[in-house]
Amino acid sequence: MLNTTRTAELSFHIRHEIGLEGKNSTVFTATDLQLNAEIVVKKMLKSDFSDVNEYFKEASLLHLSSHPNVVPIYYACQDDDHIFLAMPYFELGSLKKRIRESPISVREIIIWSTQVLSGLHNIHSKRLIHFDVKPDNILFSKRGEALLSDFGLTKQTTFSGVAGQDRIYGNMVPPEAFSTQNFNNQFDIYQFGLTLHRMCVGDDIFYAEYATFIEGGDLNRHRFRHAVVNGQFPNKNDYPEHIPQALINTIKKCLATDLKERYVSAVDVVNDLSSIDGELLDWSLSYDGANRTWHKNATDGRVFDLVVDENGSSEARKTSAGGNTQRITEYCKPQINRSEIKRFLRRY
Repeated sequence: MLNTTRTAELSFHIRHEIGLEGKNSTVFTATDLQLNAEIVVKKMLKSDFSDVNEYFKEASLLHLSSHPNVVPIYYACQDDDHIFLAMPYFELGSLKKRIRESPISVREIIIWSTQVLSGLHNIHSKRLIHFDVKPDNILFSKRGEALLSDFGLTKQTTFSGVAGQDRIYGNMVPPEAFSTQNFNNQFDIYQFGLTLHRMCVGDDIFYAEYATFIEGGDLNRHRFRHAVVNGQFPNKNDYPEHIPQALINTIKKCLATDLKERYVSAVDVVNDLSSIDGELLDWSLSYDGANRTWHKNATDGRVFDLVVDENGSSEARKTSAGGNTQRITEYCKPQINRSEIKRFLRRY
């Protein structure tokens, strides 16, 4: 009988560790010696898995979820102690890196969100729940498109549309995780809502709020659980002035503690996001200590800035396409309130 099964040797040279993924894997940049190409390799200990059939589960799920907004996988292989998943190297990094390093406009938030949701809808259509949607697991292609990655926690649902998950941890946990072990697609919708929230408020504020539940170096699980279950974490009542109310409403519906009030599909979220329009789309907010700076690049080449210091004093400027800068005296005030900031952002 003809044996059509072959075992081939793959070689890659590990270069730099770029981070820990979850609790049982490490990620490296590497050079594929056969292709002479830069790749990313996710390395996992076999001893962390109780079932040998689980070794290549993430690879098969990535293959099953093939989509323009889902990170593809090149191949999976193993040695005596580890399994390795080889994926493209995304030099633009993750959404978490983007949130940390530079301001994000409302328009960018909406575009990237719809791209992630497109990938998430594809996953759900294959009867999969991702279980780990967060800024760390959203990567950017060379064209700046957002792709969903890391399927280490992904589970196949039953015919009734639910899946169990015993590895829930971190600050992205939905309220139902404290009362059941069977979850549906709304688990991912909640985590997407938290991701959207973090894009709007910034990770410094998100982590500072989470840190209020840390006591003596440990998480006070009782207080944290109470806040999540009762919709008190994260704080959804103090979004920056440039975030449109329609976007805030979308976040709140993603984060609804009652599953009957939460979105049931990624498509429903996209439909609401795609309807958001208006004067606020191109504003972004950055922080320099206690100072806040709103910035906008207008389509006609003009640039607008509003700087508000820790005492509430404001300085407003506009710069023409030719580079001439003028103060907008009406909004240069010793004290500017929230309503006046919103008025400026909508006017310019």
